[in-house]
Amino acid sequence: MRWPTRFHWEIAARQALDPGLGLSAFLSKLSIVGMLIAVSLLLAALSVMNGFEREMRVRILNLVPHVTVRGFAMDSEWQQVADEVEPIESVTRHSQFSDIDALFTIRGEARVVRLIIADSSALNGLESYITPTSERISSDELILGGALSEELNLRVGDVVSVLLSGGTGRKTLIPRNLKLVATLNSETEIDRYFAFSGQGMNTTQALANKAHAITLADPLQARVFAATLRQTLSSQFWVSDWTESQGNLYQAIQLSRQIVSLMLASLLLIAIFNIVTSLVLVASDRSASSAMLRAMGASRGDISTIFVIQGTIIGVGGAALGALLGVVLAVSAPYLVSLVESLQGAALLDTRVYPLAYVPVDLRLRDFILVPSLAFVLSVISCAVPAITASRLPISQGLMQSR
Repeated sequence: MRWPTRFHWEIAARQALDPGLGLSAFLSKLSIVGMLIAVSLLLAALSVMNGFEREMRVRILNLVPHVTVRGFAMDSEWQQVADEVEPIESVTRHSQFSDIDALFTIRGEARVVRLIIADSSALNGLESYITPTSERISSDELILGGALSEELNLRVGDVVSVLLSGGTGRKTLIPRNLKLVATLNSETEIDRYFAFSGQGMNTTQALANKAHAITLADPLQARVFAATLRQTLSSQFWVSDWTESQGNLYQAIQLSRQIVSLMLASLLLIAIFNIVTSLVLVASDRSASSAMLRAMGASRGDISTIFVIQGTIIGVGGAALGALLGVVLAVSAPYLVSLVESLQGAALLDTRVYPLAYVPVDLRLRDFILVPSLAFVLSVISCAVPAITASRLPISQGLMQSR
């Protein structure tokens, strides 16, 4: 194969982009369209799956403790846990809380909810999701997840009758009246079970199930952090991390991303095979023209160079246009979902099934460089067979086909 010259580029461009109805140009344009569709769908799907992964780490895991310490201990021993965690640089915040079963009675209906009782500082980091905002939550006030409050038909300002269990080993029920002062609207599945009340003197008798919540700068290090903490704390404490409660969700997102990527990568390979098939047909269709060029003095290297350039044009066109269309599809995905929801009158993403109630998108430059580049390289490599086939065609046989 020779170094490309203007002669090679002009013939290759004419074969690939001829505005006429020639078979060569039609097959080349069809190959570009196939490459465009494969690249754009792969990039759009990756952007959406990246969005789910990002929201899992940034939003969902920001709403739950990354590491939780539980145990039966005195207040002084719990203070030792706080003192153990406080100086660690990777810990962004930590707080003590209790969670107990609570029976909510609303307008003659009952519902058991796991109620979190803690100081108002436990809500640090959640302020942007709580409406209306409140700097302090007292022991007779309540914050519910937005979806949970809708299921209970509660509005801000309503008073709820609650029976609190006495905790582990206690059979007493503690009656309370809690006023709903705010709702948590994170558009995640947590909105369906979040219930929070402030800690006060009249709730200390119910706080039998004490725990300590720890939030880390990097939630993916929670398992290692929990293992280290187990070795430093006494045996009366047990440590768990978010991978035990939310880990299946994170693994499901990762698995879904891998499956979608595999399926769309297969579509990309099919587009590459389409290029090979198209160029083989082009070589057959252009056999007479190739023979004439050979008779006029062109070498086999010139013929193979023309077909490699034609494959390059297909690869560049499909990869570049596919990347642009991928950006458009990825950015438009949330609006398309909203449009479909408005047309059918129902939510496509329900937090009863999905972790989020919206479609997140995370455009990553790495994907938009790697995927089009891979598509381009594969398209150039796929030109080898058609280029060799066209260059080895005998001149006499090609001239006979032109008669």
